[in-house]
Amino acid sequence: MNAVSRNPLNGRFQSIDALRGVAALGVVFYHALWQNYGVIPYNFFRWPVQFLQFLSSFGYIGVFLFFVISGFCIHLQWARSQAKQQPHEVQFGSFWRRRLRRLYPPYLIAFSLFMVMAALTTGLPVTRAFSYDVVMHLLMLHNLDPHTVYSINGVFWTLAVEEQLYLAYFLLLFLRKRWGWGPTLLICAAVRVGWFGFSHLIWVKFQVGVPVPEAAASHWFTWALGALAVEAAFGLVKLPNWCRNLGLGVAAIVVASATSLILPSTQKDTVPHTVAWMLLHPVWGLGFFIVVNWFVQVEQGWRQSLQLTLANARNFDFASLGRRLVTGAAIVGVFSYSLYLTHELVIMQSWWFITRRLPPVLNTLLIVVPATVIFAWVFYRFCERPYIRKNRMNAKDVLPAKPAEEQADETPITFSPLPAMADEA
Repeated sequence: MNAVSRNPLNGRFQSIDALRGVAALGVVFYHALWQNYGVIPYNFFRWPVQFLQFLSSFGYIGVFLFFVISGFCIHLQWARSQAKQQPHEVQFGSFWRRRLRRLYPPYLIAFSLFMVMAALTTGLPVTRAFSYDVVMHLLMLHNLDPHTVYSINGVFWTLAVEEQLYLAYFLLLFLRKRWGWGPTLLICAAVRVGWFGFSHLIWVKFQVGVPVPEAAASHWFTWALGALAVEAAFGLVKLPNWCRNLGLGVAAIVVASATSLILPSTQKDTVPHTVAWMLLHPVWGLGFFIVVNWFVQVEQGWRQSLQLTLANARNFDFASLGRRLVTGAAIVGVFSYSLYLTHELVIMQSWWFITRRLPPVLNTLLIVVPATVIFAWVFYRFCERPYIRKNRMNAKDVLPAKPAEEQADETPITFSPLPAMADEA
């Protein structure tokens, strides 16, 4: 796979933006439709509504696509420099300063909005448990305690996982350089098993619950697959053909999704149940890893076709429609972090602006979901984008000057048909 020729070393991966937008929208639809799950009209819309609710019930698996994309984006700078034959060491201090400047201020603003809305609606109980909950969220450690993992905002646990995986990135780099990707992935998978055993031991010995599905150790393998994918995109490693087989990737996602439906009805504490549970998340990760590889591989072709389609709007067919949908998803991908941060808040407060004239499902599709997207864009514009710009300015202060052709790729974000944004998640 000569991926370097397909993707300019200084260019953008719009395919990653598009997949990020799809993942974010999948999570939004899951949470938005879940509040009306089981509310089905008794007319000819019954079956379409039921089918839509069924599909949306799998929207949460977009989280695993996010983990793959996160590993891809965080490892992007290292892979790009290696492909340019300009290798550099990732410095712990500068890496974390960039991460904190880029991600923590929007998170803190969103967290504060939740606190304000909770105070205005239900009130805030100033207790020791509540103070502990707030501190755990501010430190992004709330995913390690079953009492705080889903409190305040049920989706924030994944952001804590992300931060902890960033910390594990340096260990991942060490393992990858020392032993290569094969042993590294085996170690990442073993860490998932080890964390499961650790959690079980703590429960047996001390009756203390330690979250497993919400722990960073459980998702390190999936995240590492994203880092492997970006190296393959730049031709640093050569993957077997099955790693870019879209049909196989979709099949893995479907098998894992079907397993998630069957698993609750099987007997717990049995070997088949435990094995299936242990494999469930990695199979989703593997499926999305294949999907990411396929999209990155074909990106240049559909991007050139999209430019031709946009130049001649009369040439409209299903292929051009598909390319436009990809572009629309990429635009959402630009502010997907803001969408992820704020969508739950909009959904929780949607009773303010929905209308009783519409059935619940139509309220969700026509009002609630568009409202989450609009609010996320406003949040991005005023609460996230300023910190992206500051992060770039600070990075330019410490990095050597780049040639003009490389600086051209760092244009501000614009909502044109082909958006440009920071490569990192």
